[in-house]
Amino acid sequence: MANKKIELDYDPEADLLEIFIGEPVPSYFDEIDDDLFEGRNKKTNELTGYKIFNLSKRKQSWMKSVKISLPANVNITS
Repeated sequence: MANKKIELDYDPEADLLEIFIGEPVPSYFDEIDDDLFEGRNKKTNELTGYKIFNLSKRKQSWMKSVKISLPANVNITS
């Protein structure tokens, strides 16, 4: 996963955080925990991201479990 673009997108209306890893590719998502889905490339099975539903209802400490290896490309836009 080295040198891949990581993009975070939060939709407050849906209370959904999406984490995208690398360039967009056709992916499938499996639920790995309550309201937590892991995305994988349909062809290679490589990790492509996560979707976290009902983010605001989760414990405030949820960020402690997010790990991003550095260097990472981070692009913050508004």
